[in-house]
Amino acid sequence: MPVREYTAADLTVLEFDKSVRLRPGMYFGADPHLATSVLTAVVIASLHPGPKAAPIYPPDVTAEILDDLAFSITDNWTTWPDASTTGYYGSLLTPYRWVHAAAAAVSTHTTIETWHAGRALHQNLAGLRPTGPAHDLDAPRGTGTKLIYGLDPSFFIPSTLSTLTRDLHADGCCDLPGQFRLRDHRPTAS
Repeated sequence: MPVREYTAADLTVLEFDKSVRLRPGMYFGADPHLATSVLTAVVIASLHPGPKAAPIYPPDVTAEILDDLAFSITDNWTTWPDASTTGYYGSLLTPYRWVHAAAAAVSTHTTIETWHAGRALHQNLAGLRPTGPAHDLDAPRGTGTKLIYGLDPSFFIPSTLSTLTRDLHADGCCDLPGQFRLRDHRPTAS
């Protein structure tokens, strides 16, 4: 049988957000509880930032479940673009936060607040696309970023958020000093 030649014409290049929605398992794993897998992946990424983005102090991460398909993550490292790094589609989410950007891609809306050295920026996204430019806001003390995600209900039916499904540290990962908190703000069923 003749071997068919592989050419560039055979490739389909997808934009990042479309790639995430087409193959979410590549970004969040194949867990049937996809919403929880998204939360878990974002927590892991906040606890283990890459070397160019990592804070010089131990990670401090808080995840809050706000509703069945809504959560926030707050950590102690900044996220805005600089002279060497641009954000996805003009957003504050740079490739250093690609997991956070993947979570935005499967959300109907995401809010980003990031602060450092007395300056803070705020931006709203629809999916991964900014709804407008980033604007200044009053900066809290220190350095950090808060992202609030509203996961797309048409994408996650019937999945809802539950407790984290896997260990937050990979095999061989040293136990990092630092803090992680998970708060569930949903009303409890009686």
